[in-house]
Amino acid sequence: MHKPSQGKRAQGMQRLLGAIRDGEVGRTLPAALWTLALGALIMAALFALVSTSLKASTSAQGNQLEQYSSDAGIEFGVWKLLNDTTFRAQVDSAGGTPVSISPSIMVNNITTDISVVQIAAGGDWDLMASVPVNVSAGGALSYTGDDFIYAFQGGWSPGFWRYSISGDSWTQMEDAPGDVGNGGALYWGGGDYIYALQGNNQRTFWRYSVPSDTWQVLQRPGGRVGAGGALAHAGGDYIFVFRGNDNFQFWRYSISADGWKNRKNAPEKVSAGGALTYTVGDDIYALRGKNTTDFWRYDIADNDWYFHTSTFASVGSGGALAYSGGDKIYALRGNGTTDFWNYSISGGIWSLDTTTPNNVSAGGGLVYTTDENIYALRGDGRSAFWKYTASGAIYEIISQAGAYSITSQVQIDDSDVDVLFWTISGTLSPQTKFAFHSPLLNDEFSSALRVYARATSSTGHTVQVTHITQDIWLSNRMSNLTSVFTLNRVM
Repeated sequence: MHKPSQGKRAQGMQRLLGAIRDGEVGRTLPAALWTLALGALIMAALFALVSTSLKASTSAQGNQLEQYSSDAGIEFGVWKLLNDTTFRAQVDSAGGTPVSISPSIMVNNITTDISVVQIAAGGDWDLMASVPVNVSAGGALSYTGDDFIYAFQGGWSPGFWRYSISGDSWTQMEDAPGDVGNGGALYWGGGDYIYALQGNNQRTFWRYSVPSDTWQVLQRPGGRVGAGGALAHAGGDYIFVFRGNDNFQFWRYSISADGWKNRKNAPEKVSAGGALTYTVGDDIYALRGKNTTDFWRYDIADNDWYFHTSTFASVGSGGALAYSGGDKIYALRGNGTTDFWNYSISGGIWSLDTTTPNNVSAGGGLVYTTDENIYALRGDGRSAFWKYTASGAIYEIISQAGAYSITSQVQIDDSDVDVLFWTISGTLSPQTKFAFHSPLLNDEFSSALRVYARATSSTGHTVQVTHITQDIWLSNRMSNLTSVFTLNRVM
């Protein structure tokens, strides 16, 4: 994915969004936008107060209202993305197809049509040093909170490896006590130890000492672990475990007692692609796998399971989860695909993310590190190892009001908004002039816009452009020709 350079955040937009987020009372713009969200009948009157800086000659009053209305449409499109989780999920899952805001809004008695499309999912994958061996079923990752990530190579092998983040290099460590296959899993429990499932249809549970590079066999679980076996550590004394192997069983392991207890069974049988990740509080999230879209949450205190929004498509071998802190859980679909998703915990919605560099299958794995990156094994009998760096998704918003159309590209990362691109198209009647002022633009942005705008219009004559503070003045000095103009600026 091409990642645009990060533009300076537009001051007007910052004020706009800050006001909305902070819930300020009595200010015109937030009131207008909240009123729109509530569908109040006084929408047009409130939108008419969005900007007090718009200036125009009397003869250009129609141009002014249409430009102003289309600009308000852009602002409302951004507001919808920030505040309407259902709408944003619809846009994110539309696969590059524009989604219209329905119904159209009325601003200054002018119908304003708005559409939004996600043009970039918001993240980049980098190829890192490949694992020295091919990774297959049972491949797994664990991060120990410093410079190192540990990995099972799986594929019915005892191979165990350590990756240096700073050195982008791999070192072979002491082999596991047995061959690791389907259901192999790793989890760092804090301190000196990494805990491991052998999988491979075995009742085997191990502990690896990071300082001494040695393995220890622990108390066996209550059943044979296979495809879909998974671990999650909620802090403290307990590790939670999917048995997988096309079973319902869900266990809790006590580190201090070296013992197992049954917990409430999973809602359905778990198999290849089953995965667990702990977030905060009492919550562990889970993929069922087994070529289904099932996504669940386990509440530790309640010892109960809850259904959450299904994934976009069926998850199979190589399915994996990683919690990045904050609001997002990331997921590999596996199943021989490049699908990569993120889930908003607060919104309860899935979003498409930047696809992986290649297909992921058995042995695929994810781990989140404190450098705010996610690392991934491809599996599929390959040695590929990747790093994902998150950034805000990029959206294109188009607002059409009468003869005026504004297109804006914005990057949204949580509640932060950057304007990356902005263009306005419209017409000027003979011997008219008017100015526009957008809250989306700051002085530097408008000044640069002027340079790009000094061009011949599609009617073959020049539209004069003048920059005055934050306003762009347009003049059509022709006596009998209507000017069609387009102004654009890439940040």
